[in-house]
Amino acid sequence: MKFKVRKNLVKVILYVLCIFFLVLGIVLLLNAWEQQYYSYTPEEDSESTQTQSADVEYNGVKYKLNRKIDTVLLVGVDKYLASTDSNTYVNTEQADFIMLVVIDTEEESYKVLHINRDTMTDVQVLGVTGAVAFTNYEQIALAHTYGSGQEDSAENTVTAVSDLLYGIDIDHYITVTMDAVAIINDSVGGVTVTALDTINDDIIEGEEITLLGDNALAYVRARIGLEDSTNLHRMERQEQYMKALMEQFKASCDEDSNFALDTALEITQYMVSDCTVNEIVDIYGMMGDYEFTDYLTLEGEAIVGDEYMEFYVDEDALYELYLSLFYTVIE
Repeated sequence: MKFKVRKNLVKVILYVLCIFFLVLGIVLLLNAWEQQYYSYTPEEDSESTQTQSADVEYNGVKYKLNRKIDTVLLVGVDKYLASTDSNTYVNTEQADFIMLVVIDTEEESYKVLHINRDTMTDVQVLGVTGAVAFTNYEQIALAHTYGSGQEDSAENTVTAVSDLLYGIDIDHYITVTMDAVAIINDSVGGVTVTALDTINDDIIEGEEITLLGDNALAYVRARIGLEDSTNLHRMERQEQYMKALMEQFKASCDEDSNFALDTALEITQYMVSDCTVNEIVDIYGMMGDYEFTDYLTLEGEAIVGDEYMEFYVDEDALYELYLSLFYTVIE
């Protein structure tokens, strides 16, 4: 009897091992197929990755890295409801807006760099194992589509933005689904703007409106069907909205010391971040206490590609912007 039990146990173990190695073999074959199909080589990937230098010289002027700078990448994902794992290595969620908050802790001020979602750049494509399979030149918004839609997708977007900005370190990231926009908007009592476009029956071009609920989301997202449907024009509305929102947010923080914490807790289920709740509250607090000094965009050219709009940055202007944000002149 003991012999039979032992014999059956051996069969079960062998069966489990066979299944394990079969699955492992399939995973490895899929990964190898991806690399072969796209002619990816490790050398190509290593060449595309840049790292920031402590000291640089440009046009005869010497610069040193400003170590009093903190950076937070804010990404709005074109998805509704709570943020959930897609249980796969690809998803259908793109970055609808990408903003890098650059905080100067010494000057107690911050700037926002709004990155066009159509910006063409090198994007890492994650394979079935979660590792980088190859790099593709495409819209930066697509960086989020690789991965499960959770931390791996957010980190892939961080990498794409960092590589675009010459390897600058990005300290934290916060991605939110579309539901969070209306929640944050309404938490400050709504945002008042003079509409730049006619979006719906409530939002009429040239008229002042206090955006609430779905109207706030419609104002910052609408593009298709408008007279000017380019993302560049939509970014003008987003800039107008963000400036007004930041003023309202600062005022709300001044009125209520718990406002930042309450807002952070309210959007937790719609958010993916590498921050703890306390760190998010600190970031919100700085944005409430510090002076907002500038809202920046990338210079470049938008063209109609084979299928979608493509934005190509002006490299000289980008590098000068990079130096102004993250470096100081050595006297």
